[in-house]
Amino acid sequence: MEAIIEAVFGIKTTKIVPLSGYDNRNYCVYDAHQKWILKTYTDCSQRPILEAECEALDFLSQQADFTLQCPQPQRTATHDFVAEVVLDDKPQLIRLLSFVEGAFLGDCPPTRQSYTHLGIRLGELNQKLAKWTSPVIQARQWAWNMGSFTLIKPNINLLEQPAQRMVHYFIQHYEEVVVPQLSHLPKTTLYNDANEWNILCEQEEIIGMIDFGDLAYGPRIHDLAVAMVYAAYDKEDPLDWACLVLQGFHQVQALQPEEIKLLYHSMALRLCMSLCNSAVAKTTQPENTYATYSEKYALKMLNHWLACGPLGAEKAFLKAVGLKYKPPADTEQLLESRKRVLSDALSVSYQKPIPMNQAAFQYMYAADGSTFLDAYNNIPHVGHHHPVVVEAAQRQLAKLNTNTRYLYPELQTYAEALLAHFPKPLDKVFLVNSGSEASDLAIRIARSYTGQKSVVVMEHGYHGHTQTGIEISDYKFSHPKGMGQQAHIIKLPFPKSTDPLNTSIASAKNILAKQQEPAAAFISETILGCAGQVPLPEGYLQQLYPLLRQQGSLCIADEVQTGFGRLGDYFWAFEQQGVIPDLVVLGKPMGNGFPMGAVVTTSAIAERFAQGVEFFSSFGGNPVSCVVGKAVLEVLKEEQLPQNAQLTGEYFMAQLRNLQKEFSTIHEVRGQGLFLGVELRDPKGRPHTRLAQKIKNELREKHILISTDGPYDHILKSKPPLCFDKANVDQVIDRLYQSLKNTPF
Repeated sequence: MEAIIEAVFGIKTTKIVPLSGYDNRNYCVYDAHQKWILKTYTDCSQRPILEAECEALDFLSQQADFTLQCPQPQRTATHDFVAEVVLDDKPQLIRLLSFVEGAFLGDCPPTRQSYTHLGIRLGELNQKLAKWTSPVIQARQWAWNMGSFTLIKPNINLLEQPAQRMVHYFIQHYEEVVVPQLSHLPKTTLYNDANEWNILCEQEEIIGMIDFGDLAYGPRIHDLAVAMVYAAYDKEDPLDWACLVLQGFHQVQALQPEEIKLLYHSMALRLCMSLCNSAVAKTTQPENTYATYSEKYALKMLNHWLACGPLGAEKAFLKAVGLKYKPPADTEQLLESRKRVLSDALSVSYQKPIPMNQAAFQYMYAADGSTFLDAYNNIPHVGHHHPVVVEAAQRQLAKLNTNTRYLYPELQTYAEALLAHFPKPLDKVFLVNSGSEASDLAIRIARSYTGQKSVVVMEHGYHGHTQTGIEISDYKFSHPKGMGQQAHIIKLPFPKSTDPLNTSIASAKNILAKQQEPAAAFISETILGCAGQVPLPEGYLQQLYPLLRQQGSLCIADEVQTGFGRLGDYFWAFEQQGVIPDLVVLGKPMGNGFPMGAVVTTSAIAERFAQGVEFFSSFGGNPVSCVVGKAVLEVLKEEQLPQNAQLTGEYFMAQLRNLQKEFSTIHEVRGQGLFLGVELRDPKGRPHTRLAQKIKNELREKHILISTDGPYDHILKSKPPLCFDKANVDQVIDRLYQSLKNTPF
C-alpha cells in the first residue's frame, strides 16, 4: 500500500490506519506533513461517479467566498483524480483526499445553535453545488438517492413488523403526495449525506463536511430532509431539532410553502431508505455493524413521525420559518355547511367536534395539525389507511369493478379465503355492503327457510339501521324515541351476572314456551357492544341454541363487531361459546373502512333460499370489495394481529383493573382482546353517565379518542385498530388516570 501511494500520488507515507466504512475500505494516511484519507473501491465501474465527486470537491475548493472546509482531491501523477491499481490480487480503484480536522458533530453535545448553524452551512453548500452540474450525477440511480426510491421497494419484505407496514405506508404516501410535485420543485446537486459523522464542528460552529460519496441530483428539499432526519432521529423531541436545521437553511435559501409541506414525507422516505438498506446489509454484510448503526434510531423516529402526522409537522415547520399554518377546514364553518345539507339525525362525536383530515394506523390527524390516538374506531380493523389494503383497492379499481352477474376470479378467491376461517358446515357466503344489510338478509333467509316471521332477540342487542335491523335491535326500539317492540319480536332478558346459568336458561325457555308458534330465528352478539361490551355467560349459547333448534328456529351469530380476530384467542366470538351458528352476520371490519358485509351459512340453508326470489346486490361482492376483503385477511395473518389483540388486550385489561383498585367509581372492567368496556357508577351504585361523558370529552382534549355506550351511556368503550400496542395503552391509561384523579366523586 505504501508503495502504491508513493507511485500513484507521489506521497511517501509514514503510517496507514484502517477506518470503518459502509461498503468499501478506507484508510487514514500520514506523511511527514499532513494526513490524508485513502479510499478504495472493488467495483471499478464506479469510476465515472468517483471522478464526478472529485470534480465537485475541486470546484468547491476554488470558491473564494466559500468557507466550509471540505476534502480536496489529490491528483495522480497523470493528473487524474482516480487511479486503478491491483490490491489483494484484484483490480481496484483508489483516490486520495485531504484530511479535514474537526470534531464530529456526533461526538459533541447537541446545542440549538450548532444545529441551526448546520442548516445555514448546508444552505451555503447547496447554493454552491447549484452552480455545478454533472450529467453523471444527474443520471445516478442507487439505493441512497431519494429520486431512486423505487429501488428499495422490493426490500420492504426484509423488514419485520411493525417496521414493514410503516415503511410500506410512508413510501406509498411519498408516491401519492410528493412524486406528483417533483417536476415543480427547485433542483440542484445534493450533498445527500449530512449525518452527524460527516459534519465537523468546533464549539458550536459547523466548520466542515466530509464524505461526498452520496452526491445526487434532485429537489433541494431532499438535501434538507436528509440533514433534518440525522439531526433529529436520536433525539427525544425530533420535530423540535429538525426545525432548527430548517430555520438555518431557510435563512440562506428561502423555501416556498409548497416545499415545506413536502418535507414530512421526504424525511419519512429517508428513514425508510435507511431501514431497507440496513435490512439488505444484514443479509449481505452481517459483520458490518457500521451499515446498521442508525437502524434503531430510524425505527424510533419513524414511530414518532407516525404519531406526529403530516399536518402537525407542516404546522411546526411553517412556524419555524415564520409562516402561518392555515388549517384546511374550520370547525364552525364545517358544522354550518353540514347542517345546510344534512339532517340533525346524523350526530357528531364530542362536545367539540373534530374536523379530521387524514389518518394512519392507530392515529387520526385533525385539520388543525393535532394528532389523535384512536382507541375508539373498530371499522379500520387493521389500521387506518393500511398500505396493503389501499394498494389492493387501487389496483383493482384500475382494472375492473362490476357486479356478480359477471364471472371474475376475485369473487371466488375471496369467498374461499373467508370461508376457510369458518367451521363446517358453514360453507356458503352472501356478500353485501354493510353489517346492517347483512342482518336484514340473514332474517330474510331465516324466514324463507322456516316459513315463520317472528324473531327472538337479546335485550340491549343492536343489529343495524335498516327497518328490519331496528325491529330486531332492542337498543333501538326500546330507546325513549324508538318505535317500541313489535308483535313479532320476542325479547330475552340479558342474563344477570349474579344469576346462575341454569336460571337464565330457564327464564329463556319459559319465554319461548309461551309463544304460539316457533320463531324464524334467534339473533345475538356473543359480546353485546351497545350494552357496554357485556359478554354472555359462559355456556349460555351452548344451552340456548338446542332449545331454539328443537322448535325449528335458526341461530344467527352477529359478528359485526367481534369478528375477524378482535377477541384475540378467537377469530369469531361464537367460538368462545363452543357453538356453530346456522348463519353468521359480518360487517364493519371486513373491508377496513371499505363498505362490506356478509352472511355466512350452510349449503342446505343457501339451497332452500335459492328456491325463492332471486338475491342480488348491486355492489355486494364487486371485484374491488373482494380484493380489499382478501387483503384484510392477509394482513391479519401476516402481521399476526389477532395475537397482538390478545396480548395488548390482556395488558390493557390489567392496566384498567389497576385503575379500578384506585378509583371506586370504576364498577367493572370487561371484554376481551381489543373489545373493552369500563362501567362507571357513582358512590350510590347508580350509572354515572355524567362522569362517563366528562371523561370521554376530557380525553378528546388530551388527544385520545374513546367513546361511551350502554343503556345509560355510562360505559367507556375502547375498540381500537388491531395494530394498537402497549405503548398506546399506556397513553390511554395515563390520560384516563389524570381525568379520574382530577374528578371529585
